[in-house]
Parts: sequence; C-alpha cells; structure tokens
Amino acid sequence: MPQFRPAVVRNDAPRGSLTLQRAPREGRAQTGRNWGTHMKKLAVLCIAALGAALLVLGTAPSASAYPDLTCSVSVDRQVVDPGDRFTATGMASGVDAKNHSLPSSAFAWTFEWNGVVKHRTGAVASASFTAPQVRHSRTITLTARNSSPVGDCVRHIDVTVRATSVSAPTGGGGPHMPNTGGPAFWLLVAGIVLLLGGGGTVVASRRRNG
Repeated sequence: MPQFRPAVVRNDAPRGSLTLQRAPREGRAQTGRNWGTHMKKLAVLCIAALGAALLVLGTAPSASAYPDLTCSVSVDRQVVDPGDRFTATGMASGVDAKNHSLPSSAFAWTFEWNGVVKHRTGAVASASFTAPQVRHSRTITLTARNSSPVGDCVRHIDVTVRATSVSAPTGGGGPHMPNTGGPAFWLLVAGIVLLLGGGGTVVASRRRNG
C-alpha cells in the first residue's frame, strides 16, 4: 500500500511563520505502476478465456447440418412400345439429428406411373410397369416418393410410349381374289359357257352348209 508522509513544519523558517512541505511523490507513482500491472494481467486472462471459447465452438459439430436425406431414381428404359415393361429403381440414404445413418428399413417408397401405384421398402427399391396401348405417342411421368423419419424426397422421370404403325392388309398369296366390287364369279362362268356354246353352233352350221 502507498505510504503518505504528513506535512512537517520546518524549523528553519523565521520565527513567527510556518512553512508546509508536501510528502514526496514516490508513493503515488508506485501505486500507479501496481495498478497498471494488475490491469495488464486481467486483460491477458480475458483474451485467453475468449480464445479458448472460440476454439471450443469452432471444433464442436454443427447441429444445423443434420438431419439429412438424399435420393435418386432411374429407369432402365425411357422409350417403350405398347405392352413393353420397364423398371424404375430408387436409392436413398440419410442421417438423423445425431449424425447416425438411417437403417434400410426406415425408407418407404411409392412409385406411380399411368395411374398404377406400387409401394416398396428399403434403401434400394425397384418397381416394374407395363406400357399401355396407345394410338398416338404419349409421354407419361413417373413419380417416385421416398419417406423416412428425417423427411421426404420426390423425383420425376418422363417415360414415352410410342404408337405402333398399322400396315395395309395384303392378299397373302391365297387362292381367293379380293372383292373389288365387280360382277359375281358365277356370272363370269356363265358368260364363258354361253360364248363357247355359241362358237360351237357357228362351226356346226358352216359344216352343214359346206
């Protein structure tokens, strides 16, 4: 603690008068130096504590990154003919809020195409569909939805069904001629018989006359 010296009376002053003398300034200077040293130590401790807190916060895992869910869907054929079959395959993965991977049984799939709905379970699931009969080419959207404890994931894929071309009918090399709207066959036969009979009559008449 600083020491203060009381003011003293100088005896060498003339009689009848008193002179006061201040205490030396060494005590006040020492007090200032001690206070500055304490403040520096306190500042160093505060800086060290702040650095340690930032280090702990920087290395701790971020909870905002979880949970997480990803999924994808693919088809083995995107262009099919009526009656053809194609297969859609879905794949999913995810982690919960504690960064634990979800088991395969946690994923539920719903595949829908052309009004047909099929349900599957598993991290990897497949469903097959048959293309309908169409007169004109159609593009039908496949919708695949995956549901899990951490959320839903939906994907869409377009599948085109081509219309089959119709060929013109052919005679096929058969013995019957196609009906073209002409006279009936028995009329043709009767005409040929009459023609032959008439020719025979003419030849017989010429022989008698000769």
